[in-house]
Amino acid sequence: MEFSEDGYTIRLNEIEIELLRKEFLLLKFLYTNNGRTFSREELLDVIWPHEFPTDRTVDDHIYRLRKKLNSLQDDITIKTIKGLGYRLEVKERVDETPTSVPKEIEKQANELFDTYYKYGQGKALRELLTNKVLGLALNEKQETVLLWLNSDFKALLKRLADTKNAIVPLLLYGFVESDTEKVIDAHKRVLDEGRLDEKERMDISCFSLSLWYMKFGRPETSLQLVQQEIDGIRDIHHGFFPFLNVMKSAILFYQNKLDEAKRSIENTEILLRQLPYLRETSALRVLQGLLLIRDGDEKAGREKIEEGRGLIRQSGHTYYLLFIYQLLKLLLPNSGASKETIQFYDQAAERYMEETELEQLKPKIESQLISLI
Repeated sequence: MEFSEDGYTIRLNEIEIELLRKEFLLLKFLYTNNGRTFSREELLDVIWPHEFPTDRTVDDHIYRLRKKLNSLQDDITIKTIKGLGYRLEVKERVDETPTSVPKEIEKQANELFDTYYKYGQGKALRELLTNKVLGLALNEKQETVLLWLNSDFKALLKRLADTKNAIVPLLLYGFVESDTEKVIDAHKRVLDEGRLDEKERMDISCFSLSLWYMKFGRPETSLQLVQQEIDGIRDIHHGFFPFLNVMKSAILFYQNKLDEAKRSIENTEILLRQLPYLRETSALRVLQGLLLIRDGDEKAGREKIEEGRGLIRQSGHTYYLLFIYQLLKLLLPNSGASKETIQFYDQAAERYMEETELEQLKPKIESQLISLI
């Protein structure tokens, strides 16, 4: 397809179509990244970076593009990927995949994967994992991460249905089961079995279990879990160290230990200047926003929280919104936020759950979890 900015026209198979400027930019971006799925928020960030349109803006432009591209439907299509966004597909694409990849390149790509994941560079990860030119065959871990990045929980559970992977259904369980005591019991049973590797154990103990103990009204147990892990780490470059400090700050805020929470947040800010982990930085911005609201500046607080949500979109780790929205549900009431602000983020969380169809997946999550524990 040929793109001409002179008149914002495109040409394919001798067919020329004139577009409006934003339609042109949107189509060019999707075509350049054909085969990749983009959420509405990602497209807004790219095509309308300094404007404040709504999600409907993307939908309206996609609708008009489809009508104008109708004559090219045998060559390209813009598909709606339910719960995720939009993807442009070019039919009869040339396969650019090399027949083999040198072991050295494969090793370097895997090392790059681990680094991108550690620092929360989800968009870079997605580029690496979906780059057909590199011709890399994805292993199970990488395929799983790609589905996490897209919040494609349905495909993720299907992908792992025949494996003995307990961590994915367990991590999702707390977000669909209202009985928090049952959630905690399931976590303890998986931990007691001792089948998890060290990273999985820390994911369950620090990220998940500490969150649900806080929701269950036992923040002292949450803090004990987190502090125990912090005390066992000797190197600040440990992959979990920044998150543990974020979690500690959140628990202290929940306990209304505001002086300690502020010191913890300040220390975490200093740490994340040295270790720019995007996921953890997004959570830190949310906590800083909550402190501002608690101090009486709700407008500045919401702006800071929105900065945090923006960093998640920037990182490409959309699944992290599960954690952020749960934090907001737990901590906003303690901050003295207005009913309007609480309702705003409750509705945002509900939209995310609807888009990802996570609630509908509860039976599948439960059945996979029960079969493993």
